[in-house]
Amino acid sequence: MKKRLKGSTGITLVALVVTIVILLILSGITIMYTIGDNSIFKKAQEAKDKTENAIKNEQEYMNSIDNMINEYTNGMNTQTPEVPENPWAKIDRIAKAIANDNSIISDSTQATGTTEKGESYDIKVGDILEVEYNGEAKRVRVLGFKHDDLVNTTVYGENHTKASISFEFLDFMTGDNYMSMNSGNTNEGGWADTEIRTFLNGANGKDKLNNKDYIKQVKKNYILEYNQSNTSTSNDFLWFLSCSEVWDNGYQNGAYGYAITSEGNQYQYYKGVNAIYNSDNVNLQKRPTESNNTTIWWLRSPSYNYNGSFCSVIASGDCYNNYASLNSGIAPGFCI
Repeated sequence: MKKRLKGSTGITLVALVVTIVILLILSGITIMYTIGDNSIFKKAQEAKDKTENAIKNEQEYMNSIDNMINEYTNGMNTQTPEVPENPWAKIDRIAKAIANDNSIISDSTQATGTTEKGESYDIKVGDILEVEYNGEAKRVRVLGFKHDDLVNTTVYGENHTKASISFEFLDFMTGDNYMSMNSGNTNEGGWADTEIRTFLNGANGKDKLNNKDYIKQVKKNYILEYNQSNTSTSNDFLWFLSCSEVWDNGYQNGAYGYAITSEGNQYQYYKGVNAIYNSDNVNLQKRPTESNNTTIWWLRSPSYNYNGSFCSVIASGDCYNNYASLNSGIAPGFCI
């Protein structure tokens, strides 16, 4: 038997075996953590699966929210609603068409035709329409066609001398808040110098009807001195009717109602209806609103026999007069 020399170096069989065993153990541990049930790869796969499931669950939740919203709205139109057209815009187009229709004159009782947009129309003298004033619906009546003289002859796009359609308020413009012609009892200067005209035709006078883009300014005749026949002309968006625009006679020859002379021609609506100035007439009855009783309303004519009063129409439809400072109904006319 050979003996190992004293002092020699090398790996003994035991040491080699121990080393191999340790390597095997380490390899087993590495394999276990790499491909075992609790391995790194296994946990990475589980983390990936959980992330994908979370994304899927979140998407399903968002889809369910979308479905709930769609179910709630149930096909509701989410587009911005179209702003409705001002109803007077169509009336304005009709007025332009009437201006260009030479067959329609001041004696016409009906206007029929088609606007530039192809809209057919059929308007009669006496027709009642509605406008909005101060948030309230007010009735207005057609008095006639091509009656009033325009201040601006190009308002319809071409040269025209007459306003196409004249209206009057059937319901009082100011509701129950009646107004005086002047704060004091005077008719000096006639209609043009009244406080009520300033109210209706001040800096924003035509705004009183909330249709300033459509109201046409016209020329209105008025008596300068209550007991003399001299007249002048004012330019108005809103105005009161005169005695001669309502009646065809008056307290004496050449007079109209209680006015000493004419302040414009009788409207077609009133022709043949009010032949006697001091007789009751239902066509002259007006009221604060459609549901209220009839009451007194102003005319722009000064009373012929007193320097402190203007003519008016009482509840029965009879011609009368009132002190200028008294409150009466506001039922102005206007043109489109």
